[in-house]
Amino acid sequence: MEEVAEVDVEDVENEKSQSTETLEVVEALASNEKPKFVRLPLTRIKHIMKMDPDCSLISQDALFLVTKSTELFLEYLAKESAKFMGMGKRKTVQKRDVDAAIDNVPSLCFLDGALE
Repeated sequence: MEEVAEVDVEDVENEKSQSTETLEVVEALASNEKPKFVRLPLTRIKHIMKMDPDCSLISQDALFLVTKSTELFLEYLAKESAKFMGMGKRKTVQKRDVDAAIDNVPSLCFLDGALE
């Protein structure tokens, strides 16, 4: 009798996401375009960073790291919110799903009250 291994849905989704990103980079390199490692606009992030009076000069490395970390954070928040959306058997993430994620996920508790 064969044993059936359990498959974690999140692992499968992560692998799909990583393979999609890798494919985008390979396609960009093949077409002699500069590969995009970030999806958010760097100039917009730089403008937001410059709103801080303590921040006068921003290196390209710092800009890239802040942009990439923002993307990863938003992706995590969206995935956690989508879990609560799925519990409600809906296909659209609503504000209450984001609120539920903030209230129930310990790593997001610092956002408590941010959407009010």
